[in-house]
Amino acid sequence: MTLKTRFAPSPTGLLHIGNARSAVINWAYIKNKGGEFILRIDDTDLERSKKEYENKIKENLLWLGLSWSKTFNQSQRKNIYDEKIFLLKKSKKIYPCFESAEELSLKRKTQLLSGKPPIYDRSSLKLTSDQIENLIKKGKTPHWRFKLEEEIIEWQDLIKGKVSFDSKNLSDPVLIREDGRLLYHLPSVVDDVEENITDIIRGEDHITNTAFHIQLFKSLNANIPRFGHHPFLTDEKGKSFGKRLGSLSIQKMYEEGFENLTLLNYLLSIGTSKNLSKEKNVDMLVNNFDINSLASSSPKFSINVLKLLNKDMLQSFDFSDVKQKFFDLNIKDVNEDFWIFVKNNINIFSESLDWFNTINSTEIYIDRSNDYLNLAAELLPEGPFDETTWDIWIDLIKNKTGKKGKDLFMPIRLALTGKEKGPELKYLLPLLTKEHILKKLVYI
Repeated sequence: MTLKTRFAPSPTGLLHIGNARSAVINWAYIKNKGGEFILRIDDTDLERSKKEYENKIKENLLWLGLSWSKTFNQSQRKNIYDEKIFLLKKSKKIYPCFESAEELSLKRKTQLLSGKPPIYDRSSLKLTSDQIENLIKKGKTPHWRFKLEEEIIEWQDLIKGKVSFDSKNLSDPVLIREDGRLLYHLPSVVDDVEENITDIIRGEDHITNTAFHIQLFKSLNANIPRFGHHPFLTDEKGKSFGKRLGSLSIQKMYEEGFENLTLLNYLLSIGTSKNLSKEKNVDMLVNNFDINSLASSSPKFSINVLKLLNKDMLQSFDFSDVKQKFFDLNIKDVNEDFWIFVKNNINIFSESLDWFNTINSTEIYIDRSNDYLNLAAELLPEGPFDETTWDIWIDLIKNKTGKKGKDLFMPIRLALTGKEKGPELKYLLPLLTKEHILKKLVYI
């Protein structure tokens, strides 16, 4: 049997870093086992679901490097859900309830005051067929609850280990609202059954839902998948990420120039017992993923660590890895020498454009009526230049002037780049002609 897992975002906002982590974990887990990754769009909330968010979620996932064997929208599956609802009603697995939200709230308060857990008392189960019919005739529309069987519900969680619930301590979950809208439980389980999902990995906020869902799978005579519940990724203050709270989105990270490999390495390393990986081969990244290494505590996201990782990833790239990126920035006249020059001094790839413009600029960065620069120009070796030229040149200047350290090289760096910091000058000279350098140093 083919192993299958799924990622099921709601298109009510941009894909944030925490949600993306869940997607990446699912994808790496199932790819590691040679299975299928399915993308399900949970858009049953028609008021808040937006097509533009759905499109952006898919775009962001593809940019990260995630692909899927199938995708579908829950909003297009009403006939399938209606069929299962009919069967559940017929088998009396779900039952109509007529309490208003105010009545249910009052019941919960009364139970709490009595020292009892706020569990639905199943009073609607006592209604006769005639009573139900009379309530409907009076204009009352029921919501529908799933009747939990009395048992210990337990499973061996892929991340948490053994998890156990006594159904007596749980309220029968509402599956269908008064207005006919379906809550998360039913369409989620029905889709998992229809798609033969074998492994469900999601946030730990779904643990109680999983207890409900196991009984729903049973009521539909379906195989029960394996479950795993990972802790939430939090921000540096320990708060959870949210789509509508301005938290970091994958779209924002794309726009800021982070590499997709940086995100993949970070999201598959953070919250594990392993060190932060810096693997540029995606297949190796997937092969090395082990869900058993995920910790049970919530990891904290750090933008500073992500930035440092992005810098490290860029330094690991060969020219062949970034050649297309230069074309995307409309930088066509570059070679491996330029990448060697720039890669250790950029945090995001687009900064290489700044250095390209700097070394190709005719702008004069420093006053050229300078005896030191005039002397440096006189001692400049003949071209063409290579990586040894800088050491030869600077030794000639040092022997002539006796200068050391910054006094020796800083005036030349400023003259050639206009910057006090940057890549090693031994990598810069091979990119320049003697004529270009002389124009920066003296009037010619």
